[in-house]
Amino acid sequence: MTPEDDAGFVARCVALCPGFVADPQRLRARKSALLCGRVDGLPVVAKAVAHPKGTGSPGSSLARPNAVWSWYLAREIAIYRAFAAAPPPFRVPRLVAASAELLVIERLPGAPLASRRRPAAALDEPTLRAFVALRAQLAAWRAPATPAPTPAVRAQLRERLLEDPTDPAWIPDGLARAGRRGLIAPERAAQLVTTLDPTLATCHGDLLLRNVLADGGGLALVDWECAGPYPRDWDLALLWTQLAPPARTRLAALVGAGPAFFALCAFALVRELRFEAAYGRTSDTLRAELAELA
Repeated sequence: MTPEDDAGFVARCVALCPGFVADPQRLRARKSALLCGRVDGLPVVAKAVAHPKGTGSPGSSLARPNAVWSWYLAREIAIYRAFAAAPPPFRVPRLVAASAELLVIERLPGAPLASRRRPAAALDEPTLRAFVALRAQLAAWRAPATPAPTPAVRAQLRERLLEDPTDPAWIPDGLARAGRRGLIAPERAAQLVTTLDPTLATCHGDLLLRNVLADGGGLALVDWECAGPYPRDWDLALLWTQLAPPARTRLAALVGAGPAFFALCAFALVRELRFEAAYGRTSDTLRAELAELA
């Protein structure tokens, strides 16, 4: 953000939370403008929603303004309001305040389990078991219903293979699209679609290790904009793609992984290839991992 945007962002936080005091620390994110601070001594993080360039109040724009991120943040605000109304059976930041375009939540103690998207993490079995238990807790919780994306936003979600928790067809559609793009053999993409388990359960939806905080109290999850109904093992399939080979083997054994689980893992890897391609990069490692599954 520019200094003017930064000052405007702070002013918006103060307007929403009169006790807000910004910290010198600034967080960086690709799809949101983040600001650390305190509200009456409580450590918090503020997240801003996007506005088209040249509109809105100072400090109201995201690092990369986009209607897709606006939709995701609106979902996250709705989910945090649901947490406040009925606390879930797992650890999440407490909602401090929210408006239509600004979210302020508690900043939990602890460090993320990773700083990179694909860290090849060597998680031990107790930690993996904690994730499996968390999967069961999430499945027992019902995410609030939120509005479907507009046709224009949905088209972007499909084009970019981004999560759409309002439409269970996004994963089969994504596999078919990946086959047409040559990210995976079309015949194999079609086969993976038939392998998917249609049973849905609530998932975090974006279970990257950088969205998981660990301290003495166990695991806590942040970044809830993608939460909703998915194939039951979607979160654990995402986790599998971030693990070192020995940890992958342990996780697969813990979940009794079969073809449906590995079909989700394959789609998660396909998405990583799509994200790499969007930045003009390619990954031989990703292609090799995908070849083993598909």
